[in-house]
Amino acid sequence: MLKETIKKEWYIIILLIVPFGASAYLWNDLPDMVPTHFNIYGEADDWGPKWVNAIMFPAIGLATYLSLIFLPFIDPKKRIESRQKPIAAIRMLLSLFMVGLYAFMMAKSMGSELEVRIYVHVAIGFLILILGNYMPSLKQNYFIGVKTPWTLESEMVWKKTHRITAKLWTVGGLILVLIPFLITNQNIYWSICGVLLSILILYPIMYSYVIFQQLDVSK
Repeated sequence: MLKETIKKEWYIIILLIVPFGASAYLWNDLPDMVPTHFNIYGEADDWGPKWVNAIMFPAIGLATYLSLIFLPFIDPKKRIESRQKPIAAIRMLLSLFMVGLYAFMMAKSMGSELEVRIYVHVAIGFLILILGNYMPSLKQNYFIGVKTPWTLESEMVWKKTHRITAKLWTVGGLILVLIPFLITNQNIYWSICGVLLSILILYPIMYSYVIFQQLDVSK
């Protein structure tokens, strides 16, 4: 199964290896110290050696992909498979996201004036939006999805929670994509982002608890 998955997704592996070649090609042109972190205003507030952006970022992307490849083999109840469409889609999406993040960090390392705030929120917004569409297809498992004591205890709670999470993340992701272009006031912008992300994270958890209690009472 592992060999079949890797053979089928060879293009993702190439995508994740290309950044290492790009880093080798650009290595001598990179400054010794590069920006490695940015504050909420898009300003670099931490710096580090060039290997952080040139090597560590693509390594994290590759490690993330490989971890998702091996998840089915450590799943004690074998509820997920590498070839399941939502799992494969999540691997692809996260790989694209990590390569995009690498490209952005390398561009900033080379002195580009790219807008940090817009890139990050648009990328995260699209990631949440697309992942939301795959939520209803996820089977009950210990690794991917809304994993609470209540969703793991009841398959019905799992299904109901992921259906509502799909709708919530689709709308929330779209809002995250749009707000960088609609709101210029930084205080209002970050307030909306904070509230929205809190809802996207906390609502599915609370919903799973409420649904579980309702099902438990009905018994």
